This record gives sequence, C-alpha cells and structure tokens, in this order.
Amino acid sequence: MKLHIGIDDTDSPDGMCTTYLGALLYREISRVAEPLDLPKLIRLNPNVPYKTRGNGAVAMSFEVEDEEIPKIKELVLDMVEELSDFNHENTNPGVVFLEGEIPKELEEFTYKAIWDHVTIEDAEKVARGVNAEIHKFKLGRGIIGALAAIGHPLKNFTYELLAYRKREFWGSKRRVKEDSVFETDKLTYPFTYDNVDPFKGSVLITPHGKDPVLVGIRGIDKNRVLWTFENIIIEEPVEFFQIYKTNQNTDDHLRFKKIGELKPLESAVVRGRVSREYWEKGRHVFFELSDDTGTIRVAAFEPTKGFRKYVRMLIEGDEVIAAGGVKEFEGVLTLNLEKFYPIRLAEKIVYEKPKCPKCGGTMKSKGDYLKCKECGHRMPKVLIPKRLPRQLEKKIYEVPPDARKHLSRPLVLPLGEEKILEAAERN
Repeated sequence: MKLHIGIDDTDSPDGMCTTYLGALLYREISRVAEPLDLPKLIRLNPNVPYKTRGNGAVAMSFEVEDEEIPKIKELVLDMVEELSDFNHENTNPGVVFLEGEIPKELEEFTYKAIWDHVTIEDAEKVARGVNAEIHKFKLGRGIIGALAAIGHPLKNFTYELLAYRKREFWGSKRRVKEDSVFETDKLTYPFTYDNVDPFKGSVLITPHGKDPVLVGIRGIDKNRVLWTFENIIIEEPVEFFQIYKTNQNTDDHLRFKKIGELKPLESAVVRGRVSREYWEKGRHVFFELSDDTGTIRVAAFEPTKGFRKYVRMLIEGDEVIAAGGVKEFEGVLTLNLEKFYPIRLAEKIVYEKPKCPKCGGTMKSKGDYLKCKECGHRMPKVLIPKRLPRQLEKKIYEVPPDARKHLSRPLVLPLGEEKILEAAERN
C-alpha cells in the first residue's frame, strides 16, 4: 500500500522547523517502509500574512505493509506533538495521511494553495473529497500545506540539501568557513546556485535564526549539491543531513494576468506601459504600470539594493513585463517586483537651447525669447530636441540572490526566463 504523509506549520522562532521534523520522520519511517522518492519540500503562496518561515510544507511517500500503517501514523503524530512549539501563535500544525494513488483533485488544490488564499475549511472539504485523513493541532492551519505538499506533482523541481545542527548549538552563530563556500561555488555554479551573493560578497547558505538548519544548499544537480556539502568546511558537528526535492526556484507562483484582475495575496506576471515615472520614498523606488484594464503601483523595495537603479532608468511610455507578489502597501495595491523586462523602450528626448548664431555663445532664457550672454543677440525662444541614448537593455532584470523569494527562478537556471518570455509573446 502506498502511504503519503504531509506535515506543515510546525515552525517557531525559538528553534523548530518543518523540514527538520520531516527529515527525522523520513529517516525513522524508512527503517520499516520503502521510500518511493526523496521527501518533498513544497513552498506555498509567499504572500499570505500568517505564514511560517518560508511558507514551506513537507511530504513523503512510502510503500508500506498494511499492518505497519497504524504504527507509522502513531509515530508521526507523536513526533509532531513532541517536537512542535505550541506556545507560539503561528505554530498550528497539521498532519495528513493519504493511502493509495494521489488524485487529480489534490493536485488542483496544491496550485490553489500556491496561487491564492486558501482557508482551513477549503482544505477540510478537499480532504473529505479525496478520503484523506487529517489531524489538526491548535487551529490546524497546517493541514493546508500538508495536503498541498502531498498533491504537488513536482514535474519541475530543484534540490535542496539541508544539514542540521546538534541541539546544543541551536541559536548560536553557524560555524562555516566562508572562504570554502566561495571556492566550492566557483566549481559548481550554476548547477548549485544562490550559495553566495556576489554583489555583497556574503554567504547565503547559512541562516541566521535559532532553527536547527546549519546549511541549505540548492541546485539542479543532486550530485553537485552533495559534493558542495562535502567540500565546504564546517567547524561544528553536523547532526545529519537530508536532500529534498522541491518546487523552490521554479516560478510556480507566477501566472499571467491583466492588471485589472490583480488581487492582494497573489503573484503574477503583467504586461503594461509605464504611465508614471519612478519616485522614491524611504529608499523604496516606485513607478506605475498601466494596461487597458487598469493601473498598479510597482515597487522595488530597499532590500533589492542595486536592482533599484535599473527601475530608475524606466521612463513614461516604456512597455514592460513585470513579475512579483501583489499586496497592500500603505493602503495601495502594489506589485512587489521580482523581475522585469523592458520589451519596448520609449524615446528619451530633452530640449536644449541653441548656441548664439552670431558668436556661438550661450543663450539664456528671457521669458519668450533667448538672449546671448556674450554678445547680447536676441532671438525667438526655439528649443532643439535631442534624443538621449537609453541605458536599459532589452533583457530581463532580477533582484539579487539575498532578496529573492523561495519560489522565484533565477535567470541562470534553465527555463529561468520562460514565464517572462511567454508573457512577451502575448498580444
């Protein structure tokens, strides 16, 4: 019998994380049942306000003897209850068990949980429809992610190797030799990626919270991910590691939409014309984008750093494809920019005063006429148009690695440009 197990919402700021619990369970269950694949790490809608860290859920599938199923279910529930931090308000675990094949309806629910806002009641209804067994702790919001993780088909996927710390080191600074991370990155990039931020010269594989994760290494080649882990220098003991298959960096969250269709808490790719050039507020950079259905404010927030300089180069009339998450910011519906592609650049024209036709001197405006500063010659005020070169290229621009969302696909990866280019082909 195939047994599928999903778990979510066990994270807390004081240490516990869903992937750690999932990895422990995968190891334990693999002693008595045959894994059908690596465990799955599924990132859901990045815009929901009550998400836990990274809004990720885990799932795993096994071939199990019928008599072992009750024991495995008991093990899972006991470990969730033992290891979850129920004192934190956002820790609302859910566990789902599904026996047999994964129905198509569950896959549809998975994408709803990635694209839209899903309620606990929605998840309960789907669970009844597919005959899944659900277990709620506290509010039990985790059943949403647990169901979605089971249902994700992972037709497109990446890998993440997560190594975990011994408990006595939780909360202390990770002891990973930074030079070794840069050296291995030179040898495995882009098959592993986002190990470092080359713009800031910083290491990205080590988180900063109290959670058990020591390092997280992402890639599209499982062997090179493992090689990177084996060749970085870690100066503290590693409890164990687990490789996950994941929808991270697949652009799963992006759908093409018209501007007038956009709603809060979703992510989208839109195509429009810059209708208001950039302005700045508190180190954030904004502009407005319009199509035949409406207008939306677009933001490159301060954490995107150097990415903002390209946004400042946009001018009114540019035709742009923009991708990102939609949210209310200061009471205004705003697209939080992840990538953009200027597909048609407007002409940038400035108007200059001519030189004096008599002496070649500099002309100065005097109301409705021009007067030469050198010889005093006067002439009607006629300005000369001058076309300026545009600094933007017709290419896709993306935020730097340390500002990238879990689901956003880096351009360096295969299909990294797919959804933007697909939008470019639309009329």
